[in-house]
Amino acid sequence: MSDSIARFPAEPSIYPYSAVRVLPASSLLVFAPHPDDEIFGCGGVLALALDAGTPVHIVVVTDGGQGGDPVRREQESRVAAQVLAAGAAGAHIEFWRQPDRTVLPNAQLVERMSAAMAASQADWVLAPSPFEIHPDHRAVCLAACLAAHLAFTSSFATQPQARLAFYEVGHPLLPNLLVDITPVLARKSAAMACFESQLQVQRYDQHVLGLNRFRSYTLGPSVTHAEALHVVGAAELAGGVAGIVGRIHNQVVERLGLVLD
Repeated sequence: MSDSIARFPAEPSIYPYSAVRVLPASSLLVFAPHPDDEIFGCGGVLALALDAGTPVHIVVVTDGGQGGDPVRREQESRVAAQVLAAGAAGAHIEFWRQPDRTVLPNAQLVERMSAAMAASQADWVLAPSPFEIHPDHRAVCLAACLAAHLAFTSSFATQPQARLAFYEVGHPLLPNLLVDITPVLARKSAAMACFESQLQVQRYDQHVLGLNRFRSYTLGPSVTHAEALHVVGAAELAGGVAGIVGRIHNQVVERLGLVLD
């Protein structure tokens, strides 16, 4: 294999210089490794979707027991979802209560996630990114990739808009879509404040707000905060995990202006 340097691509071709206000989804499904990841990672996206009347389904995979009392953490997620909805029709939330820090992307979890995708009729599925640090986050990411491949490949003809999108919580990702959450920032902040048990350990809400503020870097002064996603389309999903990882690899290659042969 030989490398040759090509001209570096312009910035907007490798990083978003504009943002959307709402995802073009008819139904949205979010997989959260722990009670709070759904709000910290993509609470703004969810608030905007609820405002648009898009059905939102949340699955919290673990009980969060390593980070506090599971019953309390579950209740915090329920209250946060209500705060995020702000009186509108709220998200449907369910808890699978797997033990914290034990998630494996095995056949049982993949099949359960695939069934959840089918039951929700979601054409957009959100999951933690492969850049996440926590092992449960990475396991849920991989299981979501495998489940999305199973769930979506059979429906491309009727659902070509099907997407898997990665969100960031504990580590930044390489985004190809930014969502302007400025209009719902106060609601996201109020929802994050519901996780009192976690904020007593560390001010995760401040870290997340800092990340959301940073994501407005390329969006001009009218956008104060944004959430970043890495969206995987039908072609990558058809290729399974290899197709998804290959797209991320190609994104890095494109940034460096490399031609690999």
